[in-house]
Amino acid sequence: MHRLTARLRARGADDGVTLIELVVCVAIVGVIVVSLTGVVMAYLKTSISTAARMTESHDVQFAAAYWQRDVASIGVRSTTYDHADTVHSYPLEQSVGVTPGCAGSLPAGTRVVTLAWSSYDVADPDHPTTVTVTYVAVAHGVGTALRYELLRVHCTGASHDSTLTVADNLLAVPTTSCPTACTGTGHNVPTEVSMALVANDPDGHNANYTATLSGERRQT
Repeated sequence: MHRLTARLRARGADDGVTLIELVVCVAIVGVIVVSLTGVVMAYLKTSISTAARMTESHDVQFAAAYWQRDVASIGVRSTTYDHADTVHSYPLEQSVGVTPGCAGSLPAGTRVVTLAWSSYDVADPDHPTTVTVTYVAVAHGVGTALRYELLRVHCTGASHDSTLTVADNLLAVPTTSCPTACTGTGHNVPTEVSMALVANDPDGHNANYTATLSGERRQT
């Protein structure tokens, strides 16, 4: 009988938990949940910020690749040979800030800058074609939602070849600069041209960021 009573008591002790035990368990679970929530929120915030910065970095690298290549190419050569020129060369004409031959094909917007160079055909090397790349800022939205999209318009002579978006979510029209002046002929054609961008993270996870794209002319 004594053994049976002891067994019943032992079995009854496993049938439930006391109120104190329940309160302790809830408190422990609460502490764990709060800690995990903080970790998860920090992880998500870091992931979103990192993704935004990677997107911004990709946009800048994409625009910089085209800009550097275009600036490296600038150099419109005069087609009139100067017989009095002792070095027997065709001097450089204005190659930055020119009027593109395809001006009528440019999208509606603010023309930032036009870069130009001569393209030679082996069949007719004495009559090169002028190639132009025009960067145009196109506005979208109004007020605090106003943003600009930067387009790159490539033309050969008066023929429009392509239009490519190289940056978006810009807060202002990009500005260009040169070490001295961005216009000139001969040795005064700028050897370096830079363009400054101010952009905004469209999701609002990152602050505004600025980037300066720089390029150097190859022709001398």
